[in-house]
Amino acid sequence: MIEPRRIELVAEPPQARAVSADVCVVGAGAAGVSAAIEASRLGLHVCLLDALPEIGGQSVNGLIGTFCGFYSTGSAPYQLTYGFADDMLCELQHRNALAHRPGRNSLVALYDETELAAVYAQSLRKAGVDVILGAVIQSVSRSVDRIERLLAHTRYGAVEVAAQTFIDASGDAVVAGLAGARLQVADVPVYGTSMFAIEGVGQPVPPRAEIIARLSERAEGYGLRRKDGFVFAFPGRDICLVNLNHYQTPLNAVAMTARGLDARGDIDRALRFLAEEFPAAFSKARVRSVGQPGVRQTRGVVGRRTLRTADVREGVRPDDAIARSAWPIEFHGSEEGVYWEEFPAGHLTWIPLSCMVAADLRNLIAAGRCVDAEPFALAAIRVIGPCMAMGAAAAAAAKLGQGDLHAVDPAAVQAIVADNLARADPAPCRRNALEQSRH
Repeated sequence: MIEPRRIELVAEPPQARAVSADVCVVGAGAAGVSAAIEASRLGLHVCLLDALPEIGGQSVNGLIGTFCGFYSTGSAPYQLTYGFADDMLCELQHRNALAHRPGRNSLVALYDETELAAVYAQSLRKAGVDVILGAVIQSVSRSVDRIERLLAHTRYGAVEVAAQTFIDASGDAVVAGLAGARLQVADVPVYGTSMFAIEGVGQPVPPRAEIIARLSERAEGYGLRRKDGFVFAFPGRDICLVNLNHYQTPLNAVAMTARGLDARGDIDRALRFLAEEFPAAFSKARVRSVGQPGVRQTRGVVGRRTLRTADVREGVRPDDAIARSAWPIEFHGSEEGVYWEEFPAGHLTWIPLSCMVAADLRNLIAAGRCVDAEPFALAAIRVIGPCMAMGAAAAAAAKLGQGDLHAVDPAAVQAIVADNLARADPAPCRRNALEQSRH
């Protein structure tokens, strides 16, 4: 064996790497991963960037643990979102990493975030998407009403990406903001949550209603501001996921970093509450992992149309509807609790393409929680199911628009995402049958 030698190098300023693609997606959370994979399946060359060094955004790194908004309301819920989203659900079930439970007059799915990250990565590689992680967008170059390229910095040097179409799935409208487009924000605070997982839990785990009742009575004695939330056990895993805090989420790097550093104080107070109030279940529990600070709303694009709360409440189906959701209005507008507005069986919220397409820029479309919607309306569509459906619609618009999204015929987009508008497979029976067929 030849012994390796130490080599000295003269440091040189790193040169920017140039990447050219049909579509550049910024944000590798649920909406961005869905957009990237669906666009690649449509034959487009896709580059996906994210500032985190890991794939998955909040759906993986926030320890959310629940897929919300995938199913309709009522006694016989059916699935609302298909395409890559459906493939993901099937693959997670094949890995024994998916379970279902009743929730808000519908179903929610519990998932293993480590397996979800693996499914995302495997699917992106199979689709041939160019993925660049740890890439912080520094600037966006535009010419009149079009974005031409963006510049991102990584620890290995700069990356410049030119594309026909840009999909902003950053959650904070990062691309739109750096391009100088108009943005919109809520006129009240919208609170986030630091999710965490605990292990060493005794059984049974108290029901949510019992935990909320005790919080309402005794939260202040433990230094807890939020007086609702939940703790749920994941079937087949010796852990519980805990959602018991609220904090403001400013668009300020110093303040948000401080939020992350202070999260453990909130977590310790919540764990003390659980251990002392429900000792049979939690006296021996300990923190296993802490998610990144979870964010529900910061800022969004100004679209060609705003999704109104009245449209959500009335179930209005616009001519350019490209996705649907049955999730209630879940608005986290105070430290103390959550405003829930549930809908009757069969109610659907329809998401218009025009609330995703930026009004100021012809080749920028948003997907996920940075679309143009009134705060209560956004609170009904910002969960993972409809976010993945928005990603699929953004991909279809990119395919059809070829750089001019303002000229896209909504009917043509609807034809591509038709399953997300009309298909109604019973849930989760179809995937159970599929799983049995694989053995």
